[in-house]
Amino acid sequence: MVSPPPATGRRALIAAAWLTLTFAGLLAAVWAVGWALSGEDAPSLTTVAEATRLDYPEGTEVVDADLTEMHTPTPGARAKTTLDMAADAFGAFITDNGMEAPLLTGTSPAGTATGIIPAGCNDEVCYSATLVIDEDTVTVNLTVTLL
Repeated sequence: MVSPPPATGRRALIAAAWLTLTFAGLLAAVWAVGWALSGEDAPSLTTVAEATRLDYPEGTEVVDADLTEMHTPTPGARAKTTLDMAADAFGAFITDNGMEAPLLTGTSPAGTATGIIPAGCNDEVCYSATLVIDEDTVTVNLTVTLL
């Protein structure tokens, strides 16, 4: 049987360095998972308006937007956005963009009214949308395709 080598200061330093690197790696992994799950902030309304080439009333809030295809705007590029706007301003959104009148389709399980904006096109984009209508807010799930 061979006895273990005697403990030295050099071995203790190497072991401490390895433990430190392992601990730092674990912290980095936890941070990376947290960063990946946190997502990104929604873009501004100005950015969404420029990308989708539609007009939005003041006070419209961008809840979520996928504008990745719009970075290189080419025909067929799509954008998907979720917007909250005041119910009073929703009519202006429809008329400013020359859209057809929305159609009510029923109620959601939560009891709110739902509807659609029929698919249509203007000079620059084609669009379609689903709606969830609360007492004072209209949530618009809008899909836009560049022409």
